[in-house]
Amino acid sequence: MIKPALLASIFIIACLTATSVFAASDEDVFKLAKDKYSSEILDSYYSCEDNAVITLDNQTASLTTLKYFGTSITISLYQAPTEQTRASLCRALSVIQEYHYLASDYSTYPHVTNVKSVNEAPGQSHDIDPQLTALIASAIDWHQQSRGRFNIALSPVIALWRAQRFACEKQKDNCSTPDEMALKQASEHIDVDKIHLDRQTNKIQLAEGMSIDLGGIAKGWMVEKLYDQLIRDGMSRFVINAGGNIRHYGLHPSGRYFNIAIEDPICRQNHYRSPKCQSEQGRYHELIAGSDLTVVSSGNYLKYFMVDGKKYHHIIDPKTLYPETEGISVTVVLSDNQIYADVISTMLFLMPVDEGLEYVNSQPWIEAIWYINAKGDKIRSTGFNQYTGKWE
Repeated sequence: MIKPALLASIFIIACLTATSVFAASDEDVFKLAKDKYSSEILDSYYSCEDNAVITLDNQTASLTTLKYFGTSITISLYQAPTEQTRASLCRALSVIQEYHYLASDYSTYPHVTNVKSVNEAPGQSHDIDPQLTALIASAIDWHQQSRGRFNIALSPVIALWRAQRFACEKQKDNCSTPDEMALKQASEHIDVDKIHLDRQTNKIQLAEGMSIDLGGIAKGWMVEKLYDQLIRDGMSRFVINAGGNIRHYGLHPSGRYFNIAIEDPICRQNHYRSPKCQSEQGRYHELIAGSDLTVVSSGNYLKYFMVDGKKYHHIIDPKTLYPETEGISVTVVLSDNQIYADVISTMLFLMPVDEGLEYVNSQPWIEAIWYINAKGDKIRSTGFNQYTGKWE
């Protein structure tokens, strides 16, 4: 039986092959931390050995960190290490660290003005790093591309749902949904047009009462910048696994494509208790094979809480202010524009399946699969099967 290179809880596979149609990027402004900060800042916030585990052997090298983006991030290089390999992995870690600090809405850091800094004083004008400008600019542009379903200004509404989920996790016998009046009041502060971003001078100001959340774009953006850095350093075959965001490049050392096994969401949600979930092929509902792909997931099967027997998950529809009620997960394939993988997965999960299917089939650079119910029924886009691998 094939042992997949990656066994991931993911439900979007994006295989982009067309020229990018989206202009927003920070290619011209990207800088490594070592080129921006003092040695004191680098020692305090960008040390490598203290913040990751690096393993080198004859044919592979890997770096794993648990400290950023609230998840485990692993870089696996499938080539014989050289004298520069450890330094390359440390430079890659600095990319992870930089976007973690810039995009965080949980903590502030003295060396950057980040999302949390902006949210704490929305009515003020803030000077921000050009790399954060590019990230926010792209997120704003995707509000229109997603027909309003991707909205970084939804943060006040998301905060209400997140608070209820956390409270329910602490006291499971006292779970409730957010107050309707509170949701209505929060919805008065989610207008993307009231984010005033000057893309030339790198200044941002929000309307009073607003806040932004880059959780639906920042990790995928970081993964692609991490990919770019590895390419610049001459890495020829590698896999990045950022808590379900999968990005790979080149071929497996055996000469075949990398395989990615897509975990069955019902197995995962039910802790693999059913007989079906005891076998490898039962536990994973798709095997994806290809070169230079991105794989990302969006679904309702992990982060949720129950109120009166009804599930309320973490993906909130800006149009209803409530979690999407249909479907379980979606899987997408991109071989270009991978930087937008998180956005696309979220957008497709929130769209009705027929609308999402029409969108994907109209784009030559996306394929997707929807896992739509507990019976395991699935809907595939027109070209999805070209990426289906074979179990042996």
